Amino acid sequence: MTEKTDNSRTGRCAARHLRTFLLAFLVALKLLPVLAAPSFRADKNYPAIGLRMRVLGGSAPEPLPPHKTYSYTFNRDSESYKKDLFDAHELWYATQHAGQWRDNAGNVLALGRATRLLPQVESATRHVARDDFDVALADPATEFDPENSASLSAWLKAFSGCEPQQPESLRTGFNLTHALFFPVEESATLVYAFRVKTRMPDGKSAPSDWFCAVVKINDGTLKSKTRKDFETHFLANVSALPQSDLATAAAATSHKLTAAPSAGASEDLPQHPSRAAARKSIANMKGWWYAETPEYIFLSDIRSAAGKTLVRELQKTMPALRNAFTRLIPPFKAEIDVSVVRIYEEPEAYRQYVGKTHEWSIGLWSPMRRELVVLSQGKDRKETMSIIMHEGFHQYLFYATDKTENAVWYNEGHACFFETAQIDSRGHVEIPENSRVSHLGQNFDAAVALIPKLLNFGYNEFYMGSEQQRSLNYTTAWALIYFLHKGVPAGKLDSYAGILDKYLKNLSDTKDAAAATAAAFEGVDMPRFQKDFTDFWRRGRNAARRFDLFAKTE
Repeated sequence: MTEKTDNSRTGRCAARHLRTFLLAFLVALKLLPVLAAPSFRADKNYPAIGLRMRVLGGSAPEPLPPHKTYSYTFNRDSESYKKDLFDAHELWYATQHAGQWRDNAGNVLALGRATRLLPQVESATRHVARDDFDVALADPATEFDPENSASLSAWLKAFSGCEPQQPESLRTGFNLTHALFFPVEESATLVYAFRVKTRMPDGKSAPSDWFCAVVKINDGTLKSKTRKDFETHFLANVSALPQSDLATAAAATSHKLTAAPSAGASEDLPQHPSRAAARKSIANMKGWWYAETPEYIFLSDIRSAAGKTLVRELQKTMPALRNAFTRLIPPFKAEIDVSVVRIYEEPEAYRQYVGKTHEWSIGLWSPMRRELVVLSQGKDRKETMSIIMHEGFHQYLFYATDKTENAVWYNEGHACFFETAQIDSRGHVEIPENSRVSHLGQNFDAAVALIPKLLNFGYNEFYMGSEQQRSLNYTTAWALIYFLHKGVPAGKLDSYAGILDKYLKNLSDTKDAAAATAAAFEGVDMPRFQKDFTDFWRRGRNAARRFDLFAKTE
């Protein structure tokens, strides 16, 4: 039988299917993420800057990363010594930077305040001492002349990283005394300079310092469109906060978290450049706050009450943990730097801050930045604490050993050792077995065989290779440190009792981690050591579990 086609019915079905497809397509379009052009819509007060203005719509404040620190070794009278040097431009930029915001599309608004020109610092190296920089910055030659166009152009070039061309004067309106647009060659960058009218107590007005706004377009929006929106909505509305309101507004947006009962008062805390720089890095950032102890300063954008409770807990527990670090690894020098810890709530903000190289991580200690950065694990408080205690040991060891590079088995082994530390209400620290013990049991023979190689691994060898191999490296390093700290004294294995002390002593003398490792294990019969290690992990752990490593601190 031949099928007969009803053309009218077929046409109606086709039309209905077409309408259905178009409707589904339009719905799908609505569901797709749309990268909106940079916008400047909502007025907000920024008392630390002294302005009421419209930052990028849908943006979050972005901290200025700490400046990099470059450790140099110098020789004097046949003796070597270390000195921290810095990039002069980074130090200067931090003094002129007023705030920065980034939206979901990656568009950035950076705001600067012109107070000093970039100083020229005499140095035999590419980097400069902080004291030398401070002297150069205070020199009259770096004074910024707000009435001198060449001075403004030089400042803008240093701040924006662009070569400013002849500026265009813009309408100032009621709130501004000056407004300039500086064309630049960069296709996705806008550079502006402006001064606001500051109302004086006598009712008169005076021009403020020069402010600079740098807009970096990341979403492909035409430069002309962004320029129109910035001038229409930002420049037309930016204004100075009344002087009488600044103190009240600043108090209402205080960045300091109420201190935990055990923490010292701010005025009693040791004032170090790192502490001051940490506070300044969030001074103009709504939603960011800090908490302190004599040893630490914690910076965070966590909004939840649980997150702030976590930081108050850190104020109590981290100083106690620091005492435990000090007990096992006495610092080479009496004074060490304050430890800066920055805790992010949102993964995207964390990834943006640490950069592409480390965006896979959830916590890291950056010796060059002198900062421990952590991504909060939300409701998993235990995991967040574990990350901070692990990375916090790396931070402590860097300072305690006078910035000397340590052997990776010692550094990572101790970090894993402390990541499960338990601290009671009296501040007493106990170190239970790590959950890595099950991984050790599953790969025990491989771990035992790895020990001689692990002791000679550099950082590249430790971190390279497959994920399985890296996991085994971490587990073996932890098991080795646990054995030396708890298994050896609990089992009275006196022939190994001095290994860790010898390592530190030789590291202090030689500043050579490989030489310190060789000295620590000199005379140790490695096959015998591996057998005793094996016996401990397979049969002799009960005494070690009960061994109180910090009993004498009570």
